[in-house]
Amino acid sequence: MTGEEVKAMCRGMGIPFDEDHPDHINVGKQKSISLPFMEYFLTDKPVYADGKRYLDIKELEVRIYSDTEVSEAEGKVQEVLEGEELRWKRSSEYIDEIALWAITYRLQV
Repeated sequence: MTGEEVKAMCRGMGIPFDEDHPDHINVGKQKSISLPFMEYFLTDKPVYADGKRYLDIKELEVRIYSDTEVSEAEGKVQEVLEGEELRWKRSSEYIDEIALWAITYRLQV
């Protein structure tokens, strides 16, 4: 998937995120966006062998910030990922500094 395809897929999840900087929502925007909100990170992880690039893999990390450990928004995220036939690993952690839960989906696209 390209960066634009990932952005379009994330729009389909229906969770607010910063279109200009999807990998970071600053404190000012956090206050103006209602919960839950989302960030995502798309990273290139190419596979090299014998001095050649053999395979282009992109890793996608989608983070949903919520005031509860299990967010209702997760159903929509999972529905969109399943619709794209993508498989993921889910984890969650409480972040004291912002007093929110970060629910993370990691996958390859």
